[in-house]
Amino acid sequence: MKRLLALFCSVLLAAPTGFAADAPTLCATHRTNLADQLNLHRKSTRALERARGLRAFTAAERPSMSADYGNVAVMDSSGGVLAAPNPFNLDRRSLIFESQTRGLRLLDSPNSFSQAEADAGTVIPLGDDDAAFVKLGRFYPILGYHDYIWVHSDGNITFWEPDSATAARSLGRLAGGPPRIAPLFADLDPTAGGSVRVFHADTYVTITWLDVPQYSSSGFGPKQRFQLRLHLSGSIEFLYDSVTLTDAVVGYSGGRLASPIEVVSLADSLGRLFVNSVAERFGSSDSIDIVRTAQRFYETHEDAYDYLVIFNTMGVAVAPGALANMTPVRTKVHGIGDELVDAGLSFGSPRRLQAVLNMGPNSTYPLDPYLPVGFRGRITGDNTMTLLGHETGHLFLALASVNVDGDRPMLGAQGAHWSFNFNSEASLLEGNRIDDRGPEAEFRYLTTATVEGYSPLDQYLMGLRAPWEVPPTFAVYPGSMSATRLPQKGVLFNGPRLDITTDDIIAAEGRRIPDHTVAQSRFRFAFILITPEGEEPPAAAVDQIETYRNEFELYFNRVSDGRAWADTSLRPMMKLSAWPAIGVTAGQEAPVTLEIARPLNYDLVIGLHTTHGHIEAPTPVTLPAGETRLTFNVKGLSEGVSDLVAESWNGHFEAVFTRIDVKPSLAALTLQPYYTDGPIVLRVTDANNTAYPGVRIRVTVNGGSPRFVDHYNRDYITLPDGLMWFWWDDAEPGSSIDAEIDGAPETRITIKR
Repeated sequence: MKRLLALFCSVLLAAPTGFAADAPTLCATHRTNLADQLNLHRKSTRALERARGLRAFTAAERPSMSADYGNVAVMDSSGGVLAAPNPFNLDRRSLIFESQTRGLRLLDSPNSFSQAEADAGTVIPLGDDDAAFVKLGRFYPILGYHDYIWVHSDGNITFWEPDSATAARSLGRLAGGPPRIAPLFADLDPTAGGSVRVFHADTYVTITWLDVPQYSSSGFGPKQRFQLRLHLSGSIEFLYDSVTLTDAVVGYSGGRLASPIEVVSLADSLGRLFVNSVAERFGSSDSIDIVRTAQRFYETHEDAYDYLVIFNTMGVAVAPGALANMTPVRTKVHGIGDELVDAGLSFGSPRRLQAVLNMGPNSTYPLDPYLPVGFRGRITGDNTMTLLGHETGHLFLALASVNVDGDRPMLGAQGAHWSFNFNSEASLLEGNRIDDRGPEAEFRYLTTATVEGYSPLDQYLMGLRAPWEVPPTFAVYPGSMSATRLPQKGVLFNGPRLDITTDDIIAAEGRRIPDHTVAQSRFRFAFILITPEGEEPPAAAVDQIETYRNEFELYFNRVSDGRAWADTSLRPMMKLSAWPAIGVTAGQEAPVTLEIARPLNYDLVIGLHTTHGHIEAPTPVTLPAGETRLTFNVKGLSEGVSDLVAESWNGHFEAVFTRIDVKPSLAALTLQPYYTDGPIVLRVTDANNTAYPGVRIRVTVNGGSPRFVDHYNRDYITLPDGLMWFWWDDAEPGSSIDAEIDGAPETRITIKR
């Protein structure tokens, strides 16, 4: 699973003198974010329950603070919003991932840290953020078959190639880099003391990090002592003797996003069999539980937002060295290098939420939204608006690439940002605008611009632009610069040119579905500010977030070339069953349901507006006092796509924009067997996976008898989601169902028992 596997922005390799490895420079968005955040929420919830269980029954619970300050939703950190640290709990433990037929089973190891093997091992000269090539002497069947490894100063080994960038030691890097085994993936510095050693035995190899200090920008960090043992049987041992560090990732991964990572508590997982990759992220710092934050937000707000954007006034960082991140909640798009996930219910959103942006402390960002943000801004030119645009774009961007012998040359850090060597046309998602000065130049390529906006390719992947509107681009591949390097103007470098077209990307990833004709282009954002428990927000902090909120509406439209819009107001939900798009055929009608969350004591008048002349709809429509829903029909007039806009006349509710795709006839549609293991569910759709409600299906049952599913349709007519349900009772083997769209016999399908 790709999205459930890695995304972590890079840090400049050739950083200026004085750059600290943990400076807040990174975008901590990675493809394991969803699994990581759900695991953090589970641990935080258990810790909160334990704390409440130990608390005296007479202790009064401080009431949570939650209120809207204009269009900024403010809540305090109570009720589990502030997640407790996850301190390292494996010291003096010995774990073995025992090789079995279907995977590796985690058990307590009968062995322990071997000082004798450490003393007898060969010292490997390693610098800070360094790696060394080590021959194993024979093939080891671990994450494939390997006779050599790269041993890293940072508590891990990799196969095939090294990965020693000065970048976050993260779940995302574990999953998205080369195959890796990480007994203690952390920022360790052998130049400050200790050593890394390799000991070869008859049936195993032991790598020891002997008193290697944690990196410190001043003085000396605490020393760490642990071992990794690789067995010819395929088993792996982690042996800990003295680990006192603050942050680390422990686990192993097949790398390159090839398999999902299970994010678990290792100490609580003894006996479990892991078929793919597994890891745990440890940390000593408080963090924001974005799952619980979303849940608390939805306790007082309706499910009317695509993005939640979180800042805090407590100085709680997203991750060590990180500025911000994006966690996907629902992904619904094919052809962008991603896989589909839906964790909306866990976040408290049964319908709409697509992503959560954790922007970290408000103090990180200048009051002026266009001033550079910290060290990163001085390198890349990033400001508060570009970073908000960066994280927003992560829902769609920097996941797709052409494929060259298994490599993805368009992608950089963790396979989730554009490569430094990719001419991204100064995308907000990294990469650069690169000037090709010709093969005769001493340095053929010069980076000329960074973080200017969503490029034409970005806009195609976001569903805002047709593929033929995207000009060709190129990557320098193999490039002489690190793919994970942060974008920077004025860099000269060389390498072969790899020309890339949109057709090449479609060949690698498939067509974007839905395409630009019906894809969502208007997004709703809720800005949230978290304060210390029981405290009201400082007025200056609210004003700061309000400034960002207002400006982002203008900025988002501008950097998408006027093709996308952001609504950042806190307004109640007005739900259309047609959102974000449905289809209808010319001359036919489709039912649309309009719904609000709770009844009003007055009649609500809603204007319905259409564009381009392909549909007609009644306007206005009135929702009577005391009611929460009404249904009206839209009629297809001619082939093409029109917008349907619903706006309440009182301006209190959100405005809803949806697209209606009018096909020339029923023959242009497809009937699909959507689900057959239980109830029979048929779906009417098209090449964009658009739903077609109100379409009659002709069903002929050959053996057995049909029966409608309770609370679903009462006729063979598709529902608002384009589905039609029924039970198929008493169907013996050999029974069959023939189904077709009524009036389009060419759509016939057959389902057999």
